[in-house]
Amino acid sequence: MRLSKRFFLDLNLNLFSKKEKKMKKLHIGLIMAMIIMLPAIMQAAELKLGVVNLQKALNECQAGKEAVAELEDEVKKRQEQVDVRQEELKKLNEEAEKKRSVWSDEMKEQKQRELQARMQEFQRFYMQSNDDLKKREQEKKTVIIKDLLEVAKKLAKEKGYTFVFETQAGVIYSPQEADLTEEVIKLYNADYKKEKKEKK
Repeated sequence: MRLSKRFFLDLNLNLFSKKEKKMKKLHIGLIMAMIIMLPAIMQAAELKLGVVNLQKALNECQAGKEAVAELEDEVKKRQEQVDVRQEELKKLNEEAEKKRSVWSDEMKEQKQRELQARMQEFQRFYMQSNDDLKKREQEKKTVIIKDLLEVAKKLAKEKGYTFVFETQAGVIYSPQEADLTEEVIKLYNADYKKEKKEKK
């Protein structure tokens, strides 16, 4: 039994939770409504649209990279603990097999119960380790995304964008010049570096 490595911010990671998927549908609906209303909006004011790929920003920003490294270290430590416990179970089972022929029926039942208890304990540890890693991953991701969104909003206001959309929320096409992702990453990294320096 191996502790599966679930790399934080995997490119194939689904950014949206069940609740967020509902929001995604809402975003698509809003986009469609905007397309219908586009002529009227353009008459009222000059329209400036932008997009941000949050998944890319999450993967490539400094905080995201550091979070990946931290979680990979934690996965390695947990895997070592799992391997040790698994080896202990293997030795106990091998010992039981060797001595089974000389044990009384009562002793066999006792050793079987002990082995089952140890196996259940191992399974609980294994599942708890996975749950802990998933929780830490989600917590780190949530904080970084929240900060990235704040940076994106600030950038949009400074550059006079009317709307900025997340690319995974239903944007089919956008010109390169409308993509603010790299700028968001750059600004986020600058703020992150400054914040880390102030904490020292």
